[in-house]
Amino acid sequence: MSHSVLIYANCQGEELQKTGHYMQCMAGRLNFKWIPFHLVTERDWDRKYGRAFMADVVTVWEQVETGGLSANRAALHERIPKNIPIVRFPPFSATCLWPFAGNDPRVARDPDRYPWPDSIAAVLSTEALSDDELFEKYLGVTTERMPDLDRRLRLDVARWKAADAFSDIALADWVEKTFRSIRLFYTSGHVTAAAVAYLMKELLSRTGILSPALARAAVGEVDILLGRHTGQDFECVPIHPVVASRMNLRYFDPDATYRWHGHEWTFRQYILHYIRWTDYMK
Repeated sequence: MSHSVLIYANCQGEELQKTGHYMQCMAGRLNFKWIPFHLVTERDWDRKYGRAFMADVVTVWEQVETGGLSANRAALHERIPKNIPIVRFPPFSATCLWPFAGNDPRVARDPDRYPWPDSIAAVLSTEALSDDELFEKYLGVTTERMPDLDRRLRLDVARWKAADAFSDIALADWVEKTFRSIRLFYTSGHVTAAAVAYLMKELLSRTGILSPALARAAVGEVDILLGRHTGQDFECVPIHPVVASRMNLRYFDPDATYRWHGHEWTFRQYILHYIRWTDYMK
């Protein structure tokens, strides 16, 4: 019977699973399975993730959540084989880079079109202005209302450290030292390959079922696999130029384009499409 690592995580777990799947040193030795805790339902535990699914699991990589024990997490722990080693790790998240994330009633009605809300853009959606006037007004209002970004960062760091406290792997210090020089986030919860690579290497290094030689080989293979990978870039929410300036994001390019499914949009194009709630599939 083959052996598997079970990854219990949000969509970041899919990146870990795919990386493990393509690692040559693991071929025939170790499989990688993923349970998306943000999508799993009560019925899934018996239909998809029952005894047969769990039978070959030899290690669990478990992404932590702050707060109480959820029903899904309890279901996981009830079903995994006894005495299985668990490596707990925190999620990547960032809110300080998108300070106007907030209420937009259109997201509730149409959650798939633009699922990352912008409260200022939502207010401006009723304005009867030309594209140039609308974009200039957005820049003016957001610049005037820009919150204290240092405080927002401190709140993020506090959340990162709180998640680290429940984990076997610490990410807070690395993210805080790295996010200005290397892009780590496409949205508040979608990450680049650099973030995936760092986490994957940390997890492999702490997976006790791997021999030291195999763990070293696996860690070395991660950078080769992900060297040209872009990460979770199917939805990229642009960063406001004032945010980039005040946060000293050294990778920021004001002329960059951002992938939104099949499109490559500038910051201006994305904001106008969002304000007007454009159907990007047409």
